[in-house]
Amino acid sequence: MERNNEFSLYSSLSMRHFLHILYWTGMLYFIMFITSYSLHGNIFNTDNTLFACAVLFNTILIHYFICNVVFRHVRQRQWLVLVADILLIYLASLYIKTGALYMIRQLYPANEVVARLYTQFSTGSLQKPFTGDRLVWVSSFIVWFNALGVIIKIVKDFHESSLEKLAIAQERNNMEINFLRAQIQPHFLFNSLNSIYGLVIDNEEASRVVIQLSNLLRFSLYDSAKEHITLREEIDFLSSYLLLEKMRYKESRVKIEYNFEQIDNKEKIIKPLILINFIENAFKHGINASINNAWIKLSVTEKEGLLTFHAANNKPPAPGNKKQGDGAGGLGLKNVRRRLELEYHTRYSLDIKDTDDTYEVALVLKL
Repeated sequence: MERNNEFSLYSSLSMRHFLHILYWTGMLYFIMFITSYSLHGNIFNTDNTLFACAVLFNTILIHYFICNVVFRHVRQRQWLVLVADILLIYLASLYIKTGALYMIRQLYPANEVVARLYTQFSTGSLQKPFTGDRLVWVSSFIVWFNALGVIIKIVKDFHESSLEKLAIAQERNNMEINFLRAQIQPHFLFNSLNSIYGLVIDNEEASRVVIQLSNLLRFSLYDSAKEHITLREEIDFLSSYLLLEKMRYKESRVKIEYNFEQIDNKEKIIKPLILINFIENAFKHGINASINNAWIKLSVTEKEGLLTFHAANNKPPAPGNKKQGDGAGGLGLKNVRRRLELEYHTRYSLDIKDTDDTYEVALVLKL
C-alpha cells in the first residue's frame, strides 16, 4: 500500500509524470554538457549524445532502484542486502558504460578519446571490475548524476511524512475533543456506578454488569487517549465488552464465540480502539437485526509481531443491494479504514467479504 495520495505533493498522476519527464530531460542536457568534456567534443556531437543517453539510462535505473528498493532495505535495516544493492548498482553502472563505450568505439573508430577511455576503463572490466580507476570513474558518475534526484526524493518523502504525522495528530485531537464533548460528568458517572454496585452487590449478575461497564468506561475515558496500549489492555477491553453483550443477549438468541488465547506476546503495543468498530458492527447487523439463530465468531492471534484479527457474523438478507457496511454503520467502518491508513499505512491489510447471509472481516497488523 503506497502513501495516501492526500499527502502527495503531486496534484495528479499526470502532473507527476510530467515533472518526471521534465526532470529527466533537463538531466539529459546536463549529462551531455558534462560528458562533452570527457570526450573532448561538441555537446551535440553524435558520439557524445549516444554516450549521454547511455549514462541517462543508467542514471534512471539507479534512481528508481535506490528510491524503491534501497530505501526500503534501509528502513528494514537489512544491511547485508544493502551491501548487495550497492554492488549491483556499481556493476550495472560499469557494464552499461562499458557497453556504451564499446558501441561508440565501433561506430567512430577514429575517435581517439573514446578509444583511450575504452582501453582505460572497459578493457578487462569483466576480470577486474574493482580496480582503483574503475571505482573512481563509475562512482563519480553515480554521485554526480544521482545525488540531486535522491535528495529531491528524500525531501519530498520527509515533507509528505510530516503532513501525515500532522494529520494523525489532528485526527487524534479531534477524536479526543469529540469524545470529551460526549461525556457528561465522567467522575459523576463513576460515583454513580459505585453507588449502583453497592445496591446490587447481592445480585451476582447485576454486579458483574456494573463491574464490566465500569471497566469499559474507564478504558474509554483514560486508556483510549494514549498513543499506544498493550495487547493485554486491548484484549481486556474487548473481553469486557463481549461479556456485557453475552449478558445482554441470551444463548437461545445468539451464539457468541471468541478466542483471544493465541497471543504469543501480550506486551506488544497497538493503537487503542482499532478493533472495537468491527465487533460493534457485527453485533449491530448480526444480532440487532431481525434474524433467528444469530452467531458471531471472533479471534485475535499474534505471532512474531504479526496480529491477525478475524470477525464473522450471519445476517438477514439486505433489502435491495444494501450491504452491512452501508448506512450509519458504514461511517464507523469508513473512519476505521481512514485511521488504519493514518496509523499503520503500509503495515496493514484489510479484507472484507460481504455476502447475502454472512459478513467477514480479516485484519492483519504488523505491530
